[in-house]
Amino acid sequence: MKALEARAQDLLSEIKNLKNVVEVLEAENAKLRQQLIMMYDVQNNDGTGYIDTPNKVTGRQNLANLYNQGFHVCNIYFGQIRDSECLFCAAFLHREQG
Repeated sequence: MKALEARAQDLLSEIKNLKNVVEVLEAENAKLRQQLIMMYDVQNNDGTGYIDTPNKVTGRQNLANLYNQGFHVCNIYFGQIRDSECLFCAAFLHREQG
């Protein structure tokens, strides 16, 4: 019984450690997403909340631009920095509009 209690305490400790790691990662993710939004707004926004460019850019073009700048645009890793090509992003960007 004591071994079971010790194992339960070990598991509880491990869960607490994992929870702390998750909190740190979520905070970092939120910070990076906010930086991405700010970078995107500075490059493409006139301050009104609407993209105002001489040639209106479609949503798909905006996503392609983000992908070319090194960010994921797929639903699995959206907004995360890409280290290499992503098949999910490529499939999304190259599928026909329907």
